[in-house]
Amino acid sequence: MSTTVSEAIARLTGPAEVVADLSWPGTTATVRLLRRPSGQHLVLKANSHPDCFTRELHALRTWTPALETAAPQLVDADEDARVLLMTALPGIRLDLATLTAAQEQDAYRQTGQLLRRLHEAGPAQTIADFGRQRAAYLRAQLTGPTHPLTTAELAFALAAIDQLETLPPQKSQPSHLDLTARNLLADTDERGRPRIAMIDFETSRYEAAGRDFLRITQRTLRHRADLASAFYTGYDRQSTENEQRLMRWCGIGDAAAIAVSAAVTGHDDFSREGHAALRAAMAAT
Repeated sequence: MSTTVSEAIARLTGPAEVVADLSWPGTTATVRLLRRPSGQHLVLKANSHPDCFTRELHALRTWTPALETAAPQLVDADEDARVLLMTALPGIRLDLATLTAAQEQDAYRQTGQLLRRLHEAGPAQTIADFGRQRAAYLRAQLTGPTHPLTTAELAFALAAIDQLETLPPQKSQPSHLDLTARNLLADTDERGRPRIAMIDFETSRYEAAGRDFLRITQRTLRHRADLASAFYTGYDRQSTENEQRLMRWCGIGDAAAIAVSAAVTGHDDFSREGHAALRAAMAAT
């Protein structure tokens, strides 16, 4: 950790004990759970990637206040050193929580509610050329080594990416864009009911409506109709036909891009996840 970052941490936190390392291996962020002498817990996040830091700082300043205690709140920041200090939230990752089926449904209903609140935390905008932008990005991911993909898988992905260019201008809204059970915390209230919070906003930005449904659908909802029903009940509406088309074409392109790029960087678990999602999409065609 550089002297500048160390100095920023000392200035932001004052005397504080490191309780746990919450960093995710292979990422650009260093995340620590701290405890001040008063007993207050805080989370400190230093991010070497400038775009990730900027996106998360913006979300903490402008959007997470709408989620109140169900999301981290900004305590302080050092923009030069790219260090954030935020409130700590109770609970464990939802993907590690042991819940009954009824508790899981409650958890995903709350997740839908939280996502709706995030989407309404800023005024709706329009992305005139979302499809072209996204298609160009995904094609660039697939121009390098594609050894995890068969010829048929690559052709299938590129055909879906071509379809993205046919999309009309898209409504956009504040979006998380990495909404999975790994970025949700589950705690319990005084009656033993799950209480859900949303974390990790480094990928957040204004994005086309529907994109925030994609990862949670690929990872969880497509396998569990009961959780999908609970999620959309919480969100207070089902995804539209336009959103479903966007999700399908983005989902195929994203899955292929992840399979390739994660393999190149040695993140084999992520590569396998992307490859499995791509094969599932092909099988469903």
